[in-house]
Amino acid sequence: MSPRFADSHKLDAALEQLDRFLGTAAQRGGVPFYGPTLLSSMTEMDQARAAQAERAAYEAAPEETAIHFCITAAIALIEVSQALMAQPAQASPAERELQWKTLHTYTKTAGRSAYRAASILADRKSAPV
Repeated sequence: MSPRFADSHKLDAALEQLDRFLGTAAQRGGVPFYGPTLLSSMTEMDQARAAQAERAAYEAAPEETAIHFCITAAIALIEVSQALMAQPAQASPAERELQWKTLHTYTKTAGRSAYRAASILADRKSAPV
């Protein structure tokens, strides 16, 4: 790791805390989420049931659900930062391509999680109190 990233252990500690938080939250009851890959393998009826299960859970506990997706986004972005910090100075083209694909996946996860949290909060804002 580059000397300019001497404080990278702070990211490790943050990631550990966020992982621990999500683990504790999962023990209280998980937040259902059916990603595109899983949904595409389901029948149309099962897809509708999955979407309804997500909506019901999100409506029942919007704050907890939004927190879950915010933390998931934060974890993914920390993982992107860690990967960037751990980049070898002289990576082969194949190594660099693999790393960029990994970074792309983590960044998409972060963006989708943040978007989901924003959607839940927007729905909550328009809901009657």
